[in-house]
Amino acid sequence: MQGNLHRLHISMTDSSAPIVKFESVRKEYGRFVAVQPLDLAIPAGEIYGLIGPNGAGKTTLIRMACGLLAPTSGHVFIDGIDIQQRAEAAQQCIGYLSDVYALYEDLTAWEYLDYFAHAYRMPTGDIPGRIKEVISLVGLEVKEHTLTKGLSRGMRQRLGLARAILHHPKLLLLDEPASGLDPKARMELRDILLMLQKHGTTIVISSHILAELEGFCTTIGIMELGRLIRSDTVSALTRVTDNRKTLLLRWLNNDLEAVKRTIEQSGGLIDGKWDPGHARCTVDLTDEQLADLHAGLVRAGVRLVEFAEKKRTVQDVYMNLSRHEVM
Repeated sequence: MQGNLHRLHISMTDSSAPIVKFESVRKEYGRFVAVQPLDLAIPAGEIYGLIGPNGAGKTTLIRMACGLLAPTSGHVFIDGIDIQQRAEAAQQCIGYLSDVYALYEDLTAWEYLDYFAHAYRMPTGDIPGRIKEVISLVGLEVKEHTLTKGLSRGMRQRLGLARAILHHPKLLLLDEPASGLDPKARMELRDILLMLQKHGTTIVISSHILAELEGFCTTIGIMELGRLIRSDTVSALTRVTDNRKTLLLRWLNNDLEAVKRTIEQSGGLIDGKWDPGHARCTVDLTDEQLADLHAGLVRAGVRLVEFAEKKRTVQDVYMNLSRHEVM
């Protein structure tokens, strides 16, 4: 997917104010509670990833954010506008792509976008140029005159994204947008979202697959059983506040006992998984002590191939926090 983003005219928003704000939001369906009371503010310019198992409440939260569902209690504000009080004004700020959506199959890709451009009440004179921009951005140039029923899953997803950003929204809400896409298409989607963020769009994206979000989201929210159990920047989630480290080791000579003995003598061994030629162990050592351990292994005659600290990832945090329960 290639773009022409220098021609985009996305409105920049005050980065100090939240573009999305949930205040004590709760959603019930009879006795069933889909979203527990929740408070969340997402600043402008973020790529906010909602992660959690199917049934965690992610889709319900996104649908309340775009006004498709009314909260049972609480308020949702989009760019300072209460979406229940002034839905049309708030929705002018929003681009939304659901996990499952229908295309008008008797229209070409260009005609489909033209239809929605008029539905968004865009100035008539601006529509052809804007359609050309978004088609270029999502890489649909060779398919712009193809009927939508003839598009592949990946191409249909590109068209849906083009429709969602057609009216220059400040906020883009994406519900499982990578579902069904092949790895190449997922990477292309990620690159487009990063370009949109660079030019001022705030993005909220949900997935039950953490690998789809880790690596490009600025902030992650972990949902389970309708609760937001953790929400923080990626750097804060993965920050290590103690000296506990996971070490990955490989060596050439079959001297497992020398490796174990040297690590045990360091005084920081917590646990380990030992195999001939490689090991994974948890230690409680400072960086200086870690350097001493490396030197000690070399002095012991161990021919090290790998001596690396496994960095903490968002997935590690998720696995620790989540009980993998669904409603």
